Amino acid sequence: MKYYSVTETCCRLHVKPHILRYWEKEFELNPKRNSAGRRIYSAPQLERLQLIRRLLHEEKLTVKGARRQLTKMSARTDRLPAAKNQRETLLWLKRELVSIHALLEPR
Repeated sequence: MKYYSVTETCCRLHVKPHILRYWEKEFELNPKRNSAGRRIYSAPQLERLQLIRRLLHEEKLTVKGARRQLTKMSARTDRLPAAKNQRETLLWLKRELVSIHALLEPR
């Protein structure tokens, strides 16, 4: 598994290291440490940080709002069925998207 240093992670996210440390605390991220004791981030952690950045910077949510949104998103993925094949997963995803679309349509 590939790991990213603080410098690489900050460059990819376009944030400074103190922001990254703040997000670690606020969003309960626990990066591993390399042999020199420096923080390193896995690919899934980097994806989560990218999502956090999008929620905070692009969608203009507060930290509390972003936490709430992440919890909702996590609950949705927990409902994902243990599909036996890709077709079942895609059919489930289609049903979910249709229900989301119905919620977003103006009445």
